[in-house]
Amino acid sequence: MPSIEMLRIDGDAAAMGHAHGTAFRSEIQLLTQERMRLCYDRFWIGEGSEAVNPETLAEACWEQQQRYDDLTTAELEAIARAADVPARDLLVTGGFTDFVDALRGGAAGGAKNQTPLEDPGQCTAVLVAANSAADGRPLLAQTWDMHPTATPYIRVLDLRSTDQPAAIVFTVTGCPVMIGVNEHGLAIGINNMVTADGRPGVMWTSVVRRMLRARNADEALALLKVAPVAGAHHYLLLDAESTGYSVERSPTRLAVRTLESTLAHTNHCLDSELISIEPPRGDAPAYSTRNRLRTAEEWLEAHPADCSRRGLWQLLNRFDESDPLGSICHGPQPGYDVETGGAVVISPRDAAMDAVWGQGDVHNDADRIAPQTFKVFSPSGMPTTY
Repeated sequence: MPSIEMLRIDGDAAAMGHAHGTAFRSEIQLLTQERMRLCYDRFWIGEGSEAVNPETLAEACWEQQQRYDDLTTAELEAIARAADVPARDLLVTGGFTDFVDALRGGAAGGAKNQTPLEDPGQCTAVLVAANSAADGRPLLAQTWDMHPTATPYIRVLDLRSTDQPAAIVFTVTGCPVMIGVNEHGLAIGINNMVTADGRPGVMWTSVVRRMLRARNADEALALLKVAPVAGAHHYLLLDAESTGYSVERSPTRLAVRTLESTLAHTNHCLDSELISIEPPRGDAPAYSTRNRLRTAEEWLEAHPADCSRRGLWQLLNRFDESDPLGSICHGPQPGYDVETGGAVVISPRDAAMDAVWGQGDVHNDADRIAPQTFKVFSPSGMPTTY
């Protein structure tokens, strides 16, 4: 399995966007075309969503983005110019799952559709507090699961910004960030949810980019609470002091759990207020998300000595040959076109990310490779350790 390609980017928001768009011009064009195509795929958007024009919705979301955050907007505009794609379409490229929430919400008029949605579950995520970690260091770990066409575009960006905190991020080409940790030791993770209240708004990727300018989890939580999001997502916030939050956020609902020891989340809502606006899922995605959550929670309870940077890979790599649909690390299954494209373990106190990609085809220990470690650049020249 080849290593993850990393790009170092320096400068202000516009300069970083230009470098990103220039380096991955052809990849961004191809991925953007693929994501726009998937906006018409009923596996992702459900029945009835063809009544909403994706280009019109993307334009409305872009207007929300322009009002939301000048720095991320400047970065996106520069990526778009360098890659020669519409800036509005970059929002779809990076924030696809929020965008399809908005498509479904517009088609349903905000009403909860009773038709089972064959929306794929994506990502298994956990937080480990310092008092429960094997080495006393708080940790964030997650898989990133998506349509198999996205896996070749996974990259790591070493962001050495002149107008924002330095950061290491796991993302796809054309997207400023999906998962990351900044120089202050603030880590942000995500996984997808689905609710019926999707609407024009900002994509989850822009919200993560904004939060990575915060100094700690409390600041990030305050930013998340007021973000005008387009769709539903679960966010994991964790800082070097072991302050952590699990946040279920939709355009009209918010639920916050505070990290005490360990917690896990997959792709169904856990809070009753969000459950009330969650559409029913088809059998395959419902089985996947519930089984993965049970597996993660049981593993965390049964393996306290393995709750470490190295040990958490045992959880992220779990594949059960007798139950591939319910496995945490998996490839596409019949009727369930999703794979584990990669995974990360982040140590906020070390401002470091361990990452792998292309996990979907790896089903035995002999085929696995050790994760690569990426550390956040320290502007002061001192080691970024807390």
